[in-house]
Amino acid sequence: MPRIQFRNTAFKSKESLLQLSYLTHKHRMANEYRTKVRAQQQDLPAPPGGDSQSLESSEPHGNSPDLSDMWIDDTHVWIKASLPEDSPCLLTGVAVVGHYIVVCDNENKTVKVFRVDGKFKEELFLTDPCGICVLPNSTNVAITEPEIKQITICSLEGDIELKFSIKHEKKYQCITTHTDTYMVGCSDIANPCIDFINNDGTILRTIDRDAKGERIFRNPTSLACLQSGEILISDPGTSSIICLKADGQVRYRLESQGRPSAVYGDVMGRLYMAHYDSNEVYRLQSSGAIDSSVVDQTFKLKHPLAMCVHNDWLVVTEETPSDRILVVKVPQVLSYSDLYIFSGHL
Repeated sequence: MPRIQFRNTAFKSKESLLQLSYLTHKHRMANEYRTKVRAQQQDLPAPPGGDSQSLESSEPHGNSPDLSDMWIDDTHVWIKASLPEDSPCLLTGVAVVGHYIVVCDNENKTVKVFRVDGKFKEELFLTDPCGICVLPNSTNVAITEPEIKQITICSLEGDIELKFSIKHEKKYQCITTHTDTYMVGCSDIANPCIDFINNDGTILRTIDRDAKGERIFRNPTSLACLQSGEILISDPGTSSIICLKADGQVRYRLESQGRPSAVYGDVMGRLYMAHYDSNEVYRLQSSGAIDSSVVDQTFKLKHPLAMCVHNDWLVVTEETPSDRILVVKVPQVLSYSDLYIFSGHL
């Protein structure tokens, strides 16, 4: 099932020194295997110029790579996120900036950056990287670190670097953003909730109970802020997706046969849901009903965990110990399936 508890990195004094020593070693080791990986990739083509208006053309610090030969059936490609000396990956969050895929590997405590053709660029070690989202109109990403109760802001304008951090009171795992407000999800058993917080970590609003005073969530794992101002949440703990109105009231709750692991809303207002147990990704209608299957059984996706959509590209990770990232051309997939329409819900 989707992971909601991650390796504890809150150490006491003596253990903190051991952890610091371990992280220092990991940083030193990273420099060694970055060099090794880059050396193995020297035969990959250099990024040529291009006028394409899709994901790869929006790169903020370089020209787009030639992706014409990497596609399987002109619809999708698999990328491996593991690096030498890594433990099995736990890819809990994914985002796209330009033609780079940015993934949180919670098990190896790194944020990894790959080109869309699979070429490794760099990584940044953090204490507990979990969820991730791209900040509006920027090349910055916000990353949750639940064990240290912190959101870390990183810039991808050039090499990845830390910009600043936001300390807060709860262990937030998933995150999305709208203008200058962060919407974050907490899966604490005692108080699962969605909070709205600002740049100094102050909680502006909490959503945890409905009009009847009953808990809305059990395990919110993914958030999507919709153009309407509504929020879509996947909750595998209740096997449902939940849509909240702008005022925090529940617009609808749709239960599924199994666990939805991720939801996403793209800039065109299209909604997507990754389903952990059916091993598929669906496009949804505004009502939450399934419209079409973007990733079906033929892709052999295994327990999708995190997901994002950038332009017409869908990127999804798999449950540990998988190191695979699937990149899908949404228009081609739906065209090949003749836009087959499903009825009802899972």
